[in-house]
Amino acid sequence: MHVDNGKRLHTLISILIVVGLLLHLTGVPVFAEDGAADWRPTFDFIMRWINFGILVFLLVRYGKQPLLSFLQGQKDEVAGQILEVESKKQQMQEMIEETQRKVDESAVRFEKIKERIVEQGQQIKQQIIEDARRQSQHMLELEKKKAFNRIGQARANFLSELVDAATKHAQDRLPGELNENDHRKYQDLYLSSVNRMAG
Repeated sequence: MHVDNGKRLHTLISILIVVGLLLHLTGVPVFAEDGAADWRPTFDFIMRWINFGILVFLLVRYGKQPLLSFLQGQKDEVAGQILEVESKKQQMQEMIEETQRKVDESAVRFEKIKERIVEQGQQIKQQIIEDARRQSQHMLELEKKKAFNRIGQARANFLSELVDAATKHAQDRLPGELNENDHRKYQDLYLSSVNRMAG
């Protein structure tokens, strides 16, 4: 804090020296010609620079911290939303992996059933093997269809939630900054990127 005050004092002194030099250099004609009418533009010019310096000082002194706080808040909000979407994505990925694991376990279970049937006897071996093959193939197809349906549903849910979150975020942040053409253009761009991710 002491260093900041010293830095500010140094900056203020530098500004005062520059203003003093400007007054001295531009004020020579004013002092040389007593009663001349052209001193007013020089005075106005100097006062504009002094007013500008005061304005800059006030903006830096009192406006910097609120602006930085606002930007930090926006950054934290967006980061939180990104983390939430990443968390949902991770949950969907875990569901997909769990479904894949169940499919793999089903395949192993069906293979064991088939081996037991083969071990049963020579006389009915061919009939049992054929029945087991047909049954296991049918059940495997059903399990695959269920798994693919679950994966497709999980992907659709994830994409739907991602689109909803992105749409809500865009509606919150950009209500009056974009015109209708911009809305269509960004919507088409976003939907094409989502389709590429889904494909």
